[in-house]
Amino acid sequence: MKTLSRTCTAAGFAALLTFAGTAAAHAASATVPDEGTLLADGAGFTVSIEIQCDSGWTANVIADAAQTVDGNRVATGGGGSSTIECDGGAATVEVAILAAGDYLAFTEGDAVLRIFMITCGTATCEQVIEAGEIELTED
Repeated sequence: MKTLSRTCTAAGFAALLTFAGTAAAHAASATVPDEGTLLADGAGFTVSIEIQCDSGWTANVIADAAQTVDGNRVATGGGGSSTIECDGGAATVEVAILAAGDYLAFTEGDAVLRIFMITCGTATCEQVIEAGEIELTED
């Protein structure tokens, strides 16, 4: 009996892998912008993130940032978007990154931005992660 259940389990797992392997790939992307605009004396900044995902899917964008300030301290923060209905074309999402951690202010200059985009269809969700350097500027 144990052999039979193991065989059935193995056959079921193989069938699942075959089914999962035939599923159409979902196209999704997020682009790290070149710059962000400081808010309220560095308490945060805004970025315009370009995304693209297949029609019929939804997307949520979460971003976090870090910047070296005062020579050896690091300002950090994060923010996110509301749910976006994908239409297959490019869309721009505005995200406000608010200072966190030790509440160090962001300053003009280079920072690192990491974007997490979670897209969901009717039966599955996928994740895209992008990171890069941006320049923070005063408006």
